[in-house]
Amino acid sequence: MTNPSGNKQSPDTQQRGADLSKKGLGKLGDPLRLASDFGSVLVVDDDPDAVEILCRLLETQKLRTLSAQSGRECLEIARAQSVDVILLDVTMPGMDGLTVCTELARDDRTRAIPVILVTARDDHATRVAGMKLGVSEFITKPVNKTELFTRVRGQLEGRALARQMDQAIQEPAKE
Repeated sequence: MTNPSGNKQSPDTQQRGADLSKKGLGKLGDPLRLASDFGSVLVVDDDPDAVEILCRLLETQKLRTLSAQSGRECLEIARAQSVDVILLDVTMPGMDGLTVCTELARDDRTRAIPVILVTARDDHATRVAGMKLGVSEFITKPVNKTELFTRVRGQLEGRALARQMDQAIQEPAKE
């Protein structure tokens, strides 16, 4: 079988795609599959206009969004609701983005959520600190929407694959 890019798919890949299709999910990377099937994106920034703009951009891509305007609010939402990716501003009053990352990593409920840091401070020290805290990606302000969509979708697809692997491990072995 050949995929849209013209590459041959292995029998295992074909079978996984068939299994997903049976579940009504389509294949990962399938342009017909709604991105909202993957989950939700929590957008966190102390600037309400920035939150609104990012949420609107993501919603044009059929993504579900949640919003928070502080680090504390981010933690509350991430602990209480199903969140698949967090877009997190670095510079916020009270609790900055790096401190939020530290708190997310300490909690079993939030440790696996990929974090994309959105920052105007694109300096080496911030990137290193973020990487040490397990940040998945960095986006600089002003945000390029193509980069935003690509990075968020990549994290959502990774999260979907991780869930599939977890489910496969938990399913009893078929004999």
